[in-house]
Amino acid sequence: MKKYLLFCMVFLIVFSCDDPYENDNFVVYDLDPAATYLESRQDEFSKWIDILKYADLYNAVNQASKSFTLFVPNNDAVDAFLAKNGAASVTDLDPEYAKALVRFHVIEGEISQKEFLIGGKLTKTTISGDYLSVSFDDSGDAEGGINSVYINDEALVNELANTVTNGFVYTLNDVLTPLVETVYDRLNENESYSIFKEAVEATGWDETLNTVYDTVQTEFGGTTVLKKNYTMFVVSNSTFGDAGVSSLADLAQKVEASADYESSDNALNQYVAYHLLSSSKYITDLLSFSEGDSTAIWSTLAPKQVLSTHDFSGSYYVNYDVATSSGIGLVSDKTDMPAKNGILHEVDSYMPVFAPAPRTVIWDVADYDDVASVVNEYGASQELGDIYQTAQSSEYWIAFHDNDAIESYYNLKVNSTSADYPQLGYLVTKSSDGGATNSYGAYKNDMLIVNLGYLGTVSMKSPVLLKGKYKVELYYASAGSLAPFVSGGSLCKVSLDQTNNEVYVYDGAAASVGIYDMVLFDEVDFEETDSHEFKIVLLDSRATTHNKYRLQLDYVKFTPIND
Repeated sequence: MKKYLLFCMVFLIVFSCDDPYENDNFVVYDLDPAATYLESRQDEFSKWIDILKYADLYNAVNQASKSFTLFVPNNDAVDAFLAKNGAASVTDLDPEYAKALVRFHVIEGEISQKEFLIGGKLTKTTISGDYLSVSFDDSGDAEGGINSVYINDEALVNELANTVTNGFVYTLNDVLTPLVETVYDRLNENESYSIFKEAVEATGWDETLNTVYDTVQTEFGGTTVLKKNYTMFVVSNSTFGDAGVSSLADLAQKVEASADYESSDNALNQYVAYHLLSSSKYITDLLSFSEGDSTAIWSTLAPKQVLSTHDFSGSYYVNYDVATSSGIGLVSDKTDMPAKNGILHEVDSYMPVFAPAPRTVIWDVADYDDVASVVNEYGASQELGDIYQTAQSSEYWIAFHDNDAIESYYNLKVNSTSADYPQLGYLVTKSSDGGATNSYGAYKNDMLIVNLGYLGTVSMKSPVLLKGKYKVELYYASAGSLAPFVSGGSLCKVSLDQTNNEVYVYDGAAASVGIYDMVLFDEVDFEETDSHEFKIVLLDSRATTHNKYRLQLDYVKFTPIND
């Protein structure tokens, strides 16, 4: 299908000499806040203005004290949307649905054209709490690249980043469909996934995949509402057919499952769990590798089982098998399918449980799903939006040592401390370039803060690691305020299960902002594929007496040792 767009952009800044749009024509509009700007183009956007007013959000997006990014469908798009939903006019929509519709089209904060055209998942959520994704139609009959930019693979972007006084306005040729469906709903609505859906239901995973929010009781009687997210690698009926599976019974027989499907030890239950990750991972996330590597390992919801993703010269696979030179493909146009509580990717194999070869694993010690919820809840309370693993214009220190939501991840022994930092907490790093980099050079823009006093202890579970021998290194951050600990270091005892070592954190680092590394274990041998208990005991008396003491932990790196 021929797809094209005509760009009308506001020319309000001075472009550099290598600006790719220097020869384009631009239409210049007077600077107004977002809603007023749309009023100046009534002939194109009057229908969306009506929806903004009907939803009581017209003035909200006109605020001068906040910045917004709006995605605005044109009048033809709104007319088609109303007709599709059996509405003769805007006022035929349910008022609450109209609010949800507008909230799905607005991001609090600015998404510049440069950031937008990176593609993939946008870094900020809509004010409905959902992520939008950007893709490019590179099919042979499309103009491709920035001339065929889509949001959620649904709406073509007609105009990029029109500048208004309180943000940016992108215009669309279609109305985005609000995310109200869960991962389970997405399965349920698609008949081509009926066998996989039946397996999800038979094993009891449907309840989990239908959960969007979980309420957790806090230590002092309050509650914390946690957003749940999942990634599903879904198998179509036709792909099952290629593997000789035409029913749930066939699938159970193929994976050699017993009758008790809901048992976590059951082979069918493990098969379904193997297709699930406990957080939302877009394709760009799954294909993000540590430096010099082309493979990433991911813990699944199946006990002691992992899957791998690979990039071999631009060809992407799940569970690539070196022995057979083959892997599982991701079905074109069936990835990054969004749901209210996650993402679905269709694969081109029935994807049995598979043990990949040991690979380097980078473990961000704050990379837990409920930690993300706690951090983003704080971000929402400060009107920052989702800030988990996202550098901000200022640093933020978020304490969560007394939050029940993270108790299953961190086990603490807390002693007295003089430092002003969280006893256990999360550091959101600072960026001066819009989030492209952070001042420390920290992996995923975050760190775990440990300030537990002399003999204080924190232990946590590692990701599932494939059996084998590994070299283990710790990457941590130093700063000027940590200068007293750089000379000679700060003594800590570290352990992986029953393997112990004493190390001097900060020894050899500089008293300046940056990431430094040290070897924790030259060799540790894991006899089976499993997660492992990682523990740090603070053996430096200054952990109690010095007001600047803390560990700033970035990640732990496990590098396989091949005999």
